[in-house]
Amino acid sequence: MSFSLILAVVAGIVGLITSTGGSQNPLRFDIGLACFGIAFIASLLVISVMTMAAKDNDPELGKGTGVNRSSANPDKKFED
Repeated sequence: MSFSLILAVVAGIVGLITSTGGSQNPLRFDIGLACFGIAFIASLLVISVMTMAAKDNDPELGKGTGVNRSSANPDKKFED
């Protein structure tokens, strides 16, 4: 979450400064907060999807104890 927070703060500051349109105009806090929120949620989503994609399977899944035990011997009983 700290990585997402850092990305969101940077995006919020960039959005706040670049949306003013020059030094004569006031800072646009509404656009800065919108950039902060969007960047925070998007980075959390990307990080969570990447974390879920990198999980390894349980070692017991490869023992053939499920419904499809083995295509070569479908009726063979497996012992633990």
